[in-house]
Amino acid sequence: MTKYFGTDGVRGRVDEKLTVEMAYRIGRFIGQYPDGKRNRIVISRDTRISGKKLLDALIEGIRLSGGHVYDEGVSTTPSISYIVESKGFDYGIMISASHNPFYDNGIKIFDAKGKKLSSDIEELIEVYMDSPTDFLPQYSGHNLGKLIEGSNLREEYISFLVSKAKFDFSNLRILVDCANGSASNVAPIVFKRLGINAEFVNDKPNGLNINEHCGSTHIESLIEKSKQGKYDLCFAFDGDADRLLVVKDGEVIDGDTMIYMTAISKLDRERLDNNAVVITVMSNLGLKLALERHNIQYIEVDVGDKYVQAKLEELDLSLGGEQSGHIIFFHDLNTGDGILTAIKMMTLYVGNGYSFDELKKDLLIFPQVLLNVKVNDKKAVLSDAGLLALVDREKKALGKEGRLLVRPSGTEPLVRVMTEARTLEICNGVCHRIKDYIEKLAR
Repeated sequence: MTKYFGTDGVRGRVDEKLTVEMAYRIGRFIGQYPDGKRNRIVISRDTRISGKKLLDALIEGIRLSGGHVYDEGVSTTPSISYIVESKGFDYGIMISASHNPFYDNGIKIFDAKGKKLSSDIEELIEVYMDSPTDFLPQYSGHNLGKLIEGSNLREEYISFLVSKAKFDFSNLRILVDCANGSASNVAPIVFKRLGINAEFVNDKPNGLNINEHCGSTHIESLIEKSKQGKYDLCFAFDGDADRLLVVKDGEVIDGDTMIYMTAISKLDRERLDNNAVVITVMSNLGLKLALERHNIQYIEVDVGDKYVQAKLEELDLSLGGEQSGHIIFFHDLNTGDGILTAIKMMTLYVGNGYSFDELKKDLLIFPQVLLNVKVNDKKAVLSDAGLLALVDREKKALGKEGRLLVRPSGTEPLVRVMTEARTLEICNGVCHRIKDYIEKLAR
């Protein structure tokens, strides 16, 4: 089990959970692993004020290890995945804490195939990070690794996104919330090249306002703005633009619904690979029942797009994702990409032959309540005998008419309590009983 790495890299409050020294050590390791190879590494970051100092520390570490750094500048997490794989880099690094507030940051690492780093390599990095001595060889002088300006790589990623639009979107009126994050530097260019009549909000990052009352984690902001104009679709990205939520006619279309609509559309055209999709344990029970009614198989994995990606690759499937809006169109890109997902949703909207309402008419989403409970020791809380007994009783009471999931966050000091049932009242009752018990434990 890793000490610093969670389900999506290293993440936490800057100068506390994530320090400049940690970034430097990660750079030192990645710059030469394996076997002292002088690696080529592309790096990007989101708009957080702390991004530059973490970038500088990573670059210093990589260059001292002999690695060559290509600095893409401010861009999206999926841009790194695309660039690494398509341009033959050894690694890619994204400096971002995704949907977290500005005072957090993170480091996500991608391997040469554009996939999130394996836990085996993460464990090796942690051994080096905790070592009292810096035992790796260092280069100096003219032997230092090179630092290369790489904004042209972002341009290639933008061209890739534009190439995925197969229909004319010029008649669409779109509202886009960039979360004052990475999308601010990419989405306006993509939408302009596609000739879309798009209006952008929260696209003026200042280092402190990323995800602040905006973006996919504060979708209520977009819902309110959507009422002020006649928009066909409204899109909300998170801080690093690897996820997307959609608002249409004041209604939120989440990842579960996007997966369902896409699957039904592909099924109609006999293009759903192996007639199956990958979802997670957090996916709504209503999605599973609707997929079953259409004889579409679903494979359930743990939360984290790296697990979705791994299962898609293992089973040779084309579609998977999370309720939060991480959707992977595996034949296009092997990671979640919010802007690519927006293009796919516009494609469904104009080129499918069915309205969104028709596509999702058989999907009945169960009421769901998700509570996050802050704790100091997730492992101790989740192994408490009293909590386990309470969870077991609540699950038995729900039976087949609902679902209860109590799990640790992979990126924050939280225990997540999620309940689905036929009514919101039942959901709230179950969730709050579990939450109250956990809070008593934490006192």
